[in-house]
Amino acid sequence: MEKTVTTRQLIFILILSVVTLKVLFLPNVLATNIGRDGYIMLLFLLLVDFIVLLMLLYLMNKYKDMTFYDLLCTLLGKVGAKIIMFLLCLYFLTRCFTRFQTNFIYLNENLYTAFEWYIFTVPILICVLFCVRQGLKAFSRLNEVFMPVILFGFAVALVVGIFRADFSNALPMLENGISFIKSSSRYSVWFGDYLVLILFFGKVKMDKKFNLKLILSMLGLVFSVALFYAVFYFTYNYNTVCHINAISDIMQFLPSVSDIGSFDWILILIWDVALFLDLTINVIVVTSLFCQVFNINKHKEVVSLVALLIVVVISVLMNFNIYLSMTIFRDYIYIYNIIIQGALPLLLFILKKKKRRKKSEVLVAQ
Repeated sequence: MEKTVTTRQLIFILILSVVTLKVLFLPNVLATNIGRDGYIMLLFLLLVDFIVLLMLLYLMNKYKDMTFYDLLCTLLGKVGAKIIMFLLCLYFLTRCFTRFQTNFIYLNENLYTAFEWYIFTVPILICVLFCVRQGLKAFSRLNEVFMPVILFGFAVALVVGIFRADFSNALPMLENGISFIKSSSRYSVWFGDYLVLILFFGKVKMDKKFNLKLILSMLGLVFSVALFYAVFYFTYNYNTVCHINAISDIMQFLPSVSDIGSFDWILILIWDVALFLDLTINVIVVTSLFCQVFNINKHKEVVSLVALLIVVVISVLMNFNIYLSMTIFRDYIYIYNIIIQGALPLLLFILKKKKRRKKSEVLVAQ
């Protein structure tokens, strides 16, 4: 199989997948429901996600020249592989929905007072379909170009927040113990980002220190995102519940001559690009999974268009109500998310271990 993605490009795509949504609405949601210990809960969930990454990374190393579909066929058989791929397709379709809706709400609340959905939708559809048509290799390069800008925006927001934060607001820590773990599964819609890795099985040019680079990069990202949330809460304390868009709100106290000269406008535009890229990679994953399930080799952009139209129709029917969407994911879809995000990688990891053990036993017997 042709190796089309470099280690650097893969790391940048994983960074995009992990960080984009977590610094928007999630800090507000956790502050409202969890309180001051929200950043500890966020760190806990990020570390759980990191364990999933390690399991996927293990499988990727063991099946270096196989696609994820080939891996599933090896471990579960062809029928089981198609069922899992279809379930994953539905999962990534929901991720497309959350990215599309969040992008619209983010622009509507921060840059426009009146923003019709079709004015946003048509350009987005054209741009996403163009990127899908160009392929994964082209998208990886595009993301590689924009990632330094996105990381710069995140770093500036984090540094500004650190200088502004009152760290005494961290006390008392764990005032309600670790009871938040019981409800942590209901926030699964914001996690499971490393599953995008399944798109890259057999397609990555692994450097000599591929595993070390990937693990250290993601660990650094985990603690940076948790620190961002902590700084955001320490800055606004109980008023955090009034600030919906963390990445831009944390910049609002900077002095500016006018709204146009405010730095948070630049950050809003940077994060709009990040949301577009995050939406695009999830559409690419949906398209790839669906085409493999139904053996579609031509006109893949048609599959992408259908997926996007489904996302648009549902968003319009829900009137782009992000709070309704979050409620549905939190109260009804979270179990499905947990199965896909955690149970599936664990199952594949266990099956691989058992297969290896049986192979060893056969060799010993011989």
